[in-house]
Order: sequence, then structure tokens, then C-alpha cells
Amino acid sequence: MSLSWPGPGRYALSLDTPGFYLLLLLLGTFGLMLILLRRAYPGRKRGIEGFFEVASIDLGFLVSGLVLVVALVLAEPHANRTGLALYEVVIGGYWFSFSIPIVTVGTSVHRRSRGGVPWMVPSLAVAAALFVGLFAFYFVSA
Repeated sequence: MSLSWPGPGRYALSLDTPGFYLLLLLLGTFGLMLILLRRAYPGRKRGIEGFFEVASIDLGFLVSGLVLVVALVLAEPHANRTGLALYEVVIGGYWFSFSIPIVTVGTSVHRRSRGGVPWMVPSLAVAAALFVGLFAFYFVSA
């Protein structure tokens, strides 16, 4: 059981899964929220800034997860263990469930304290550690 780059293998990857559709639904919900905010409160710059201040973290995670999953499925519809583990980390949703709130809170505290409470980097480190931990779990269990 050796770790290698994602490549061809015996594990089928598909975008036709509830996890993928949920990911698209979440991204669509953020888009709808932004549209409603702009239509209901046109010209309210602070509202839009507030939306992007908080939503930028979530959107960054969700878009990067979407790009990773789509790239994996398009590159290798039948992947090796590494590809499967990366796919499962995102599609399973557990990484998003824990990492997004941790990084959102850490970044918000950091920004609001103007760096006086330096939680942004530690929260990103926790999110990265969660990714590695879940990747290892899926890799070993494949």
C-alpha cells in the first residue's frame, strides 16, 4: 500500500453522486444570496462587503473542492487509491463540515481584532490537518 500521484486504477469516480449535487446546491445558494442582497439593497456597499468578508472563506473551500473533484473525475474516471481518497475527502463532505466553520471563525476573529488575535494561520493549519487526516483514512480504507 504505497502512496502515489492520482492516476488510473480500479476505483470508479463519478459526478453523479448526492455529494456532488449538494456541493453545487451550496454554491448556487451563495449565488442566490448575493443576487437577493444586491436586488433588495442596491447600493449598500457595506452589506456586499460583509457578505464577501464571511462568504469568501466558504466559497474558497467549496470552489476548490469542486475544481478538485471535477478535475479528478475528468482526468481519471477510474482512479487509483490516491485519486479515490482525494475524491472522497471532498464528496464525503466531512472535511467541509469541520474545516469551513473553523476557518471562518479563525479568520473572522483575526480580521476583527486587526491581527491582535492571530487565529487565521492556525485555523488554516487545522483545516489542512483535517484534510490530511481524512485523506489518510480514505486511503487506508480503500
